[in-house]
Amino acid sequence: MKKIVIAVSAATIALPAFAQSSVTLYGVLDEALQLNTNAKHVVGSTNVGGRQWSLDSLNGPYGSRWGIKGREDLGGGLAALFTLESGVNLNTGAFAQGGTAFGRQAFVGLSSNRFGTLTLGRQYDSVNDYLGAFEFGLAAYGSGASHPGDIDNGARTYRQNNSIKYASPNFSGLRFGGTVMLGGIAGSVSQNSGYTAGVGYNNGPLGLGVVYQFFKNPSNAGAVLNGNANAVAPATTSAFGSINSGYLAGSAPASSWQVIGAGGQYTFGSAAVGMMYSNVKYGNIGQLGGATATFNNFEINGMYRLSSAAFVSAAYNYTKGNAVKGDLGDQTYHQFSAVADYSLSKRTDLYVAATYQMASGTSSTGAPAVADISLIGDSSNSRQALVRLGMRHMF
Repeated sequence: MKKIVIAVSAATIALPAFAQSSVTLYGVLDEALQLNTNAKHVVGSTNVGGRQWSLDSLNGPYGSRWGIKGREDLGGGLAALFTLESGVNLNTGAFAQGGTAFGRQAFVGLSSNRFGTLTLGRQYDSVNDYLGAFEFGLAAYGSGASHPGDIDNGARTYRQNNSIKYASPNFSGLRFGGTVMLGGIAGSVSQNSGYTAGVGYNNGPLGLGVVYQFFKNPSNAGAVLNGNANAVAPATTSAFGSINSGYLAGSAPASSWQVIGAGGQYTFGSAAVGMMYSNVKYGNIGQLGGATATFNNFEINGMYRLSSAAFVSAAYNYTKGNAVKGDLGDQTYHQFSAVADYSLSKRTDLYVAATYQMASGTSSTGAPAVADISLIGDSSNSRQALVRLGMRHMF
């Protein structure tokens, strides 16, 4: 007994010398009654569309998830850290992100107060890190609705597997960083690989960001646009809507995906106004004779806080695709979104969110362009609306 007491006492005395560590369980439960005015409904081989009422926990302002994050102080301003985060469908209990167990994030790394943070695993790209706050789908007051097809990954539909990320310290509001995604293909260093880079500035009422991203073979199984647990080869995938499936699916899809983006936001009093621009290119599309498909995307959004507990917000997005071959790909999308939110507490709020999209022109498949809000599936024609009456709880 005396030996045990001494051992415990020694451990107690030595405890302050050990590194401090913490592990945190967190999450968001975002559930809503949702109306889709033109949901995909195939009869025979024809999409006839139809009105759909449902409960949905994946397409809201945040998207339901839970996660575990930890940090260990190693001394001298150095710390080890990790995050495991899983999307979850509240209505079925299934994993989101195509059934990927920790599909949102899964990484480990080191952080230095002086030199920045280096992490390895499945991670977000630079669009998320340096432009996400300015894009209405991802902003704290946004709707959760992505740009059509989320072609620029502004709503972080896609994550990078096998990635190495660096993020600088904050230099009086200035930050920079980037990622490298390893393809992991034996005999080929570059296949399925890619890189991103971004710079952001946030100081006082002003926020700004610019990014550049380039990936090879983006729709290959395991690559950046097809990297979930349910990934299949481009020749058989149904992961993409008609806005870009003609470029990313098939036997000889695009060999590259490039995104250049810039955005900003200015806050004054109870209001904030933001803008975002992105240029997206799917390069060397084999099944179209090596052509390149280009999209230009413009967004303007705003938020007004009615009180400490309530706000309203709205956004307009314009997306234009170029004609790749004849009329193929000459498509235009107009999208309008709005949100009204009321907080019952610091962790629980109620909201109404609505998005309306109009499409015109010829899609990437050569058929008339159809609406497709937040990748929920092609509608039967050029019009679609999505309305949510929801509740969100954070823990």
